[in-house]
Amino acid sequence: MVTFKETTYKNYGKCLEISNGCVDLLVTLDLGPRIIRYGFCGGENMMYEDLERVNNYEKEDVKEMFGPNAKWYLYGGHRLWISPEYTETYYPDNNPVYYETHENSAVFTCDVQEVTGLQFSTVVTLDEEGTDVNITHCIENCSGEPQNYAIWALTVLDKGGVELLKFNDNDTDLLPNRTIRAWPYTNFADHRLYMGEKYVSLCSDSTERKFKLGFDLRHGIAAYINKGNMFVKSFNHYDDGNYPDSGCSFETFTNEHFLECETLGEIGQKPDGSIVTHNEFWSLYKDVSIKDPKDEKEIEAIFEKYELI
Repeated sequence: MVTFKETTYKNYGKCLEISNGCVDLLVTLDLGPRIIRYGFCGGENMMYEDLERVNNYEKEDVKEMFGPNAKWYLYGGHRLWISPEYTETYYPDNNPVYYETHENSAVFTCDVQEVTGLQFSTVVTLDEEGTDVNITHCIENCSGEPQNYAIWALTVLDKGGVELLKFNDNDTDLLPNRTIRAWPYTNFADHRLYMGEKYVSLCSDSTERKFKLGFDLRHGIAAYINKGNMFVKSFNHYDDGNYPDSGCSFETFTNEHFLECETLGEIGQKPDGSIVTHNEFWSLYKDVSIKDPKDEKEIEAIFEKYELI
């Protein structure tokens, strides 16, 4: 049975707790929203919590667009954004969130954004048993004119873990079968990165230098092992899809605080009044560890054991 309860959590204020007795999620109601917690009941939180609010964005372009006091906060947890990343992406979502519940789902809706005219909503559906969660992200264009964007769903995970991805393995004969995009600050010699024949791993530690890569991730699965647990998120990748950032359906970022596991929908003109959606599917596994994140055989054994292939 799925239960819902309003509660307060640390310095995030009012939150909605969603639980089935196996796992619980906390979604902020005074800001965001952010899914600020996902973990086994009584266990560790897989999400990063920016309790000191050290990750914020208050550059002049944001102030010019949204007002002199505008400041966007990361907060941590899982959030909904728009891609490509430009000033409009950093809408300061610091206001209360509305919600309603339906059986095992909760719908979280924000006010229509000033300036952009977009309205965000997120539906969190928890299975009655086990750890599976379906996250449906929705953006409605209420601006009165067409806009070009893609849904961008970012899960900000606590540092100290290892992210695992599987390269595309479709046979394209003489043509390339994968897209890998790097940002200006990305160093391919970074000690946190391993790129092998079949798999990629990215460690999250206290290294301050930023790191980001993007992929056309056909398998649509990413795993993150931390705190003795493994967080898995999956999504639908469409081979004929038009994805942002030169073809990325998945992106990952890390710094000294956290690791982001990001999925993206298709980019294109969204007519006024249109609603676009993007789904993610989450699972959590106990007692999972990795000894050597640069051991291809060990990574493959994890993917096979948990049927992530």
